[in-house]
This record gives sequence, C-alpha cells and structure tokens, in this order.
Amino acid sequence: MDIGKRFDAVANRYDTPEKYKRSEDFLKAILNNLPDTKSFKVMDIGAGTGILDIMLAPYVKEIVAFDLSEGMLNVFKEKIEKNNINNIRIYKHDIISEGFPEKDFDLIITSMTFHHLDDPIEVLKKLKEYLKTGGYIAVIDLYKEDGTFHSDNTDVKHFGFDEKEVENWLKESGLEKVKYQIVHTITKEREGQKRDYPVFMIMAIKR
Repeated sequence: MDIGKRFDAVANRYDTPEKYKRSEDFLKAILNNLPDTKSFKVMDIGAGTGILDIMLAPYVKEIVAFDLSEGMLNVFKEKIEKNNINNIRIYKHDIISEGFPEKDFDLIITSMTFHHLDDPIEVLKKLKEYLKTGGYIAVIDLYKEDGTFHSDNTDVKHFGFDEKEVENWLKESGLEKVKYQIVHTITKEREGQKRDYPVFMIMAIKR
C-alpha cells in the first residue's frame, strides 16, 4: 500500500483536538518569524486535511496545497467549502517527482512530512527552486526520537531529526537559517507511561 492510500484509510478520523492544538502552535511560530505576510503566496507540501492551511488562510494572499492522499484532500475540500474560503487551491500531486508550473512562492511550508521522505536534502533543493529570492521555507517535524512515536512505522523513513542534522540540510541546499526552535510537544502513552515527543521548526530564507 502506498503512503497516499495509507492516509486515505485514516482520513475521516485524522483530525483530533491535539492536531488542532499543534497546528495553532505551528501557525504562531511561522507568523512570529516572518515579515508582513498579507501579500504572500504560500505552498504547502503534505497538507493533509488542511488544518494548518485553514488557520493560515486569513493571513496570506493565497495557498497552494499538495498531498498524495485523495481521502485527506476530500476532508480538506469540505472545510474549504464549509468555511467559504476562496484563497486555497488543493492538488493531489507529487510536486517533487512531477514538478509544478508555478514558481516564485513567498513561503513554503511542510509540517510532519519530512520523516516520510527518503532524502530530505534533495527535497529541499527541489523546493528551493519554487521560492522567490527572499522567500522562506518552514520545515516542521519531529525531533529525534526512538521509533516509538508511530504505532506503525510503515512508511516512516526517519525517527525524527536533531538540530545539527537539519542545519546541515540548509547548508547543503544553499538556504540560510533564520530560526530553529521547539514549537510543540506531542504527548503519547507508550507501555503504560506518558512520553513527550518534541516538534521543531526550522525557518530558512533563499538569498
């Protein structure tokens, strides 16, 4: 089963109060580290059910969102229609392998997606091509963990990342770090005990 179909299977129960809380924290971290975003054209890679994008939409000009799961995007589409949002476009499309004709984005976001990727550095290099000079990219993902975050590690390619690792991504891809910070902590019960899993954001700029 490919990753798109795997997320199709959980799309209708994916949204939880915790995911809304983490998205609120992600939004706050993104906006706190950017200049005025009202004119921003934003790309979101791995948008899922669109929780973060729905929250971000009032603060930017346009969002172009991509995901590989039709089920997740169907939930996202329902939210767009329910909330009468007219500045989000969604695509079931693999922008990394298939490309996309539009360029010059002000901001690219990817949240909780990089641990599913084989080669984060190569993905960053490709995403950089879609940024305008002076544009930003925000990668949000799990800090290094021991493999217990997911109950099923199918399609999980990395058990999170440490700070030095993500800073090396930026150096190799020619992006300049703006800020690295822990933006949220996810608590899960594992073997009868509560475990905390920090989530980082690294913000970078294309000079």
